[in-house]
Amino acid sequence: MRRIVWVLLPLLLLGCGSGNYKISKEEYRDRVRTLGVAPLLVDAGSTIEHPDRQQVIDLLRRHNAGKAEELISMLRKQKGYFDVRGISGDPQQLFSRMVRESALRGEGPALYRRYQFNSAAVAELARDNVVDALLVVIANGVVRKETRRDRGPLLAYLEAPFNPILMTAAVVLPSGEIAWEYSGAAGENFLPLQFAAFDEAYYNKTDEVKIKYLSVEGLERALGTPEKDLFGGKKLSQPYGTLLEQIVAALHPGFLMPKRSPEAEKK
Repeated sequence: MRRIVWVLLPLLLLGCGSGNYKISKEEYRDRVRTLGVAPLLVDAGSTIEHPDRQQVIDLLRRHNAGKAEELISMLRKQKGYFDVRGISGDPQQLFSRMVRESALRGEGPALYRRYQFNSAAVAELARDNVVDALLVVIANGVVRKETRRDRGPLLAYLEAPFNPILMTAAVVLPSGEIAWEYSGAAGENFLPLQFAAFDEAYYNKTDEVKIKYLSVEGLERALGTPEKDLFGGKKLSQPYGTLLEQIVAALHPGFLMPKRSPEAEKK
């Protein structure tokens, strides 16, 4: 159990997440002209402590299906690449084939999971699909300190370890080098697995609040109920709609410039 903190003024929400280029945008534009997009993956070995853990993993895999196609469509409309192409394959097999290892980075609400990739597998997939790099999005669980706020008028909040599902994204070059990375803003998560039982504490006349897991049915509704409009009138659930919009907004390297010929470079 954790103790509620009472405040006089609401705290400001953290801003939207953004991507982080590991190479300059100029170099990125030169090296990544055709982008391959892998199916959304799930790290089944990550920290998911829900009592119905396997059902949560299956739920994520089922709802991830088809979202890469929406991401490809949005990236194409953005016109930041010569072409954006889908990478076909079984998501579980692609994860085992591409992902070499992961490690936690950051701390507190900014903690996230960073992945390293198998360069031989990425190079083979890039060659077979005639792309310059792969965009890989992975659902994964972590335990990190986050803040939850009461919905009531008393402006109470709880800061404690929570177990959310995050979405980590990376553009991986055939060498295995990460050219761009997305981890979301500190405290921002894709799918909360837990909630703080403020109402229970209120009715029990106590300042101590329990942290409870959402039901699988509640998680299903959160991932499946259409809420957010995307370009072209397509509706996705709020978690996926927000995720795809943030990735597309952050992954715009600027407009492509035609490569100059060797003769033009000499002038």
